Amino acid sequence: MKVTQTKIPDVVVFEPQAYEDSRGWFMESFNEFSFHAELKKIGLPVPRSFVQDNHSCSKRGVLRGLHYQMGPHAQGKLVRVTKGAAYDVAVDIRRNSPTFGMSVGVELSAENRKCLWIPEGFAHGFVALEDDTHFLYKTTDVYCKELERSIVWNDSDLDIQWPRCDDFSVSEKDASAVSLRDAELPTFYLPGTTRLVDLKIIGDERGSLISLEAGNILPFDVKRVYYIFGTLAEVSRGFHAHKNLLQLAVCVSGKCRMVLDNGTHTEDVWLDSPSKGVFINNLIWREMHDFSEDCVLVVFASEKYAESDYIRNYDDFIRIVKAQAES
Repeated sequence: MKVTQTKIPDVVVFEPQAYEDSRGWFMESFNEFSFHAELKKIGLPVPRSFVQDNHSCSKRGVLRGLHYQMGPHAQGKLVRVTKGAAYDVAVDIRRNSPTFGMSVGVELSAENRKCLWIPEGFAHGFVALEDDTHFLYKTTDVYCKELERSIVWNDSDLDIQWPRCDDFSVSEKDASAVSLRDAELPTFYLPGTTRLVDLKIIGDERGSLISLEAGNILPFDVKRVYYIFGTLAEVSRGFHAHKNLLQLAVCVSGKCRMVLDNGTHTEDVWLDSPSKGVFINNLIWREMHDFSEDCVLVVFASEKYAESDYIRNYDDFIRIVKAQAES
């Protein structure tokens, strides 16, 4: 499989290997293990599992997009064309992203067999370049009409270089979509970022309950849960970062102070309530201090334990962060 990062590194072109002989050809159009392994090789996080497949057929000149969904049903998409050809476009709509507002365009066709990985945080659209173009895509969340949003395909601020066509065919809904400047945009989970979150309490006179579900509060599938307890007040823990791992940390009892460092600035976060959590993305150096005697810190993680994912030396962490920023 050939893997190529685009000018927006999070958007990736995959070219599966086809095996041909006199009878025809065969290829693996998707292999989850290989897909995850290739993303990890280039330092990108593993997405949530795909839960829905979509298939559209379009005449030449039909333009669909630019579509996205708000949380908690934001969608990552793995797209390909099985018949005909299309020009596929992804637009970065993550407000705090260094490539916010930039777009990537790739021609996908039955002939070149290319697939495009578009993670959550991007608006997506395409135009069919041939009649009877069949467009297939896998999504990391289900379609939700109430959370669907659109950005107009010809927004002048985006300056997307669509292929020349005498007359694009655009639905009334897509034609009346808003500009990026006026669009309602969700908050996305970026490398080198943290985010405090208030966890919804469900309770009555009997007591309280908090529910954490992937795709709702949790922006990743949980592969591992662990908890830290019985730590003495003068003991500090952590002192590492992760290359790919995503986490949510919650003190379900007591409190502790977390120091979170993205290589540019540092912030202190007190976790002192079971209704307060902090999302910790990959490439965040973390330390834990000032544990109370009754502290129980629970951590939900996107991957199983892997020592190879740890960055345990701070100088190495800074070097990796700088290298990624310059790439």
